[in-house]
Amino acid sequence: MNDTRGSTRTLLTDEITELLEADDASETDAQYVVLAALEGADELADMLDNSAPVPTTETEAPAETDTEDSPEPSGAFIESVTVSGFRGIGPQATLPLYPAPGLTIVAGRNGSGKSSFSEAIEVALTGNTYRWNKQNGRKAAVWQQHWRNLHQAEPCEVRIGLAVEGQGAATVGVTWAAGTGDLADRKSWFQRAGQRQEEGLDSLGWDRDIERYQPILSYDELGGLLESEPSKLHDKINEVLGLEQATDTEQLLTDVVKRLGEAEEARKACTRELKKQLDGVDDERAHAALAQLRKHRPDVDEVERIATGAAPQRGIDGLRTLAEVTIPADDVVAEAVGELRGAAGAWAELADQAATLADRRTTLLRNALDVHAHEGDIECPVCGEGTLDDAWRQQVEDALEAERAESQQRRATGDRLERARRRLADVVDGVLIPATPEQFSLSTRAAADEAVRRWKDLPDNDVERASHVERVHPELAEAVASLRDETRQLLAEHEDAWASHALDLGEWVKLARDAAAQQPRLERAKAGRDAMRRVREQLRNNRLAALEERAREIWAALKQESNVELGGIRFKGRATRRQLELYADVDGADAEALGVMSQGELHGLALALFLPRATAPASPFRFVVLDDPIQAMDPAKVDSFVKVLAGFARDRQVVVFSHDDRLPQAVRQLGVDARIVEVNRDSESAVTVANCEDPARRLLDDAFAICKDQQVPDEVRRRVLPGLCRQAVEAACHELYLNRRLTRGDARTDVEDGWRSVERTKNRIALVVEGDPEADISGWKRRGPGRSEAFGLVTGGAHGQLDRDPLDAVRSVENLVKDLRSTR
Repeated sequence: MNDTRGSTRTLLTDEITELLEADDASETDAQYVVLAALEGADELADMLDNSAPVPTTETEAPAETDTEDSPEPSGAFIESVTVSGFRGIGPQATLPLYPAPGLTIVAGRNGSGKSSFSEAIEVALTGNTYRWNKQNGRKAAVWQQHWRNLHQAEPCEVRIGLAVEGQGAATVGVTWAAGTGDLADRKSWFQRAGQRQEEGLDSLGWDRDIERYQPILSYDELGGLLESEPSKLHDKINEVLGLEQATDTEQLLTDVVKRLGEAEEARKACTRELKKQLDGVDDERAHAALAQLRKHRPDVDEVERIATGAAPQRGIDGLRTLAEVTIPADDVVAEAVGELRGAAGAWAELADQAATLADRRTTLLRNALDVHAHEGDIECPVCGEGTLDDAWRQQVEDALEAERAESQQRRATGDRLERARRRLADVVDGVLIPATPEQFSLSTRAAADEAVRRWKDLPDNDVERASHVERVHPELAEAVASLRDETRQLLAEHEDAWASHALDLGEWVKLARDAAAQQPRLERAKAGRDAMRRVREQLRNNRLAALEERAREIWAALKQESNVELGGIRFKGRATRRQLELYADVDGADAEALGVMSQGELHGLALALFLPRATAPASPFRFVVLDDPIQAMDPAKVDSFVKVLAGFARDRQVVVFSHDDRLPQAVRQLGVDARIVEVNRDSESAVTVANCEDPARRLLDDAFAICKDQQVPDEVRRRVLPGLCRQAVEAACHELYLNRRLTRGDARTDVEDGWRSVERTKNRIALVVEGDPEADISGWKRRGPGRSEAFGLVTGGAHGQLDRDPLDAVRSVENLVKDLRSTR
């Protein structure tokens, strides 16, 4: 339900702007301050600081104005009310409602449980009921003791199904734990279809609107509205006028003036408290902050850096570094150890071969080559059998060439061994543990240092060195992990202990900066507050005049034979002496309305005053709920009241709970398009709900009555019935179409436009069955007995004369309506 009305920027209205411009007592700068305050607290602060752009006086019409041209916000209809264990309802009972504009009468005798549904709606959406209000005396005290059902108190819960424009189906729920005796000790939640349940109702954004537009009124409250003390009636009518925009702006300016005037004292008080708080705190940040606060002119920026952690703190920073110390990972150690072992093995193997080669090839053969070079071809001086000739020489030179290749391999293997040694040395030497800050003590530090010492105490032999690293690494990992864990725990304890001090220092920074800028901002805020006060008074007078006119229209429709004319409405006094005066004209004589009106007239007057605001275009509530509003009305006023409700029901869901049979009777007699639901209560508080009448049912009943009325000529019967049947089918289709689309979250205006764009009955049936007015539904017609005949009657026969048995024809249409309502 959050929409643009929730933004403070929408508070700026053309009406307030025009009144500001017409206020000769306001300086231009004061007007700018007011315009900024209308935008919100942040914008006001910017304007008072001269950092905001000058607001333009040409603004768009806000979403909250109640003019006909104002765009309507997204709204919600009630789809159902499910209650168990609450008031007169024991086992779970559900009141289904039509979530679209229209009038619904919920009828039932006193004690049937109908008012329990009404109170459930009120409690779920407002958290309270008029009866629960402790200011209503002994009657409320009795009610407080028995709000749980006497027969079945568990489970005790309420669920309100909503159809929200732009969002779809949603549910508001209230649950009370077993044994809870306090109505306020409840869990409220909100859930959109297909999404997670949200605690509370904040996301609905209805906190202010539920009071401002008050869509739920009971008989007791209707009577109490005009019988309460003058200040309460003053405040209630003030809410009805929708002056929260101006009132909130004036209050914002008043609060800013007060805050700016007290800013320096608040800063000093906060400084004194912080000095006491930080004195003795064992944290270097506290010492640094305390040193600043003791100065005549503390460095506000430095205090802020201390609070936010931006200022360097050697001890804490050292702990943070120590808490993140690491050692080489297992795979890194394993790879370095493996490489050293492999390189050392390769080197050992090549070294043995090199010794043999040097003895056999290098010394002997080189000497023999030297002999051959000097002596020429001769017998071998070593063995005396071979000849040192050219062939022998070539063979020896080839052997020496091979030896040079092996020598290169030895150098490469030696290089590999050196690299492996360096890599392992890097792994070992890379373990460094920073020093522990001197103000802290860590019990695991000694073990970690000893593990590092042993880790770095490497043997000389390569193979033994690799084995040492491999063996000591787990011990080192365990010791460093223990040190790291202890450090992190110590750091967390200090951060937790410091957190509240940091928040307090942050608040001090805010107060100090406010105080530094107070004087110029204070003067501008005062000028703006005074200007807004004058504008609010003028705005209230203007809105009051419009309310008087609308209330007179409703009163004129309700009063019937009453000789009381509604006169003016005037606010008087301020603060504790505020009151509202209602004037009336009785046969030409002026009088106070409350003193000359009967109880029924007072109820009519209350409705005339409060229904206009409950149904204002800016209200997010597309419903109005009235509980027993006609108890004190005479029959003539009941008929008039039904007509008034029918007018509101054209674009609102109007739900009226009543035990008075006159209300359903008036609906029937006047032919008002309404639904009538009956609530019954059996033993053990078992409440049932029966759908007695709806437009389609009423039209079908009229058709059956014509079939059975022997006084109606057969020719007339056959001409009239097709039209009634067509209207019944279209009424059912209209109900289904609106219900589905509004529950899906579509905008009401789009839904209504979509319905009006489909004119023919057959296309409207296709729209309900397939979702497409041009869809082929011949298969659907064949699947149900009698569907085709009924379809032909309401699409073709409605324009001609019935050519079959009237009673059978109406029954087939009745079944067609049932089939349509079972379509999903």
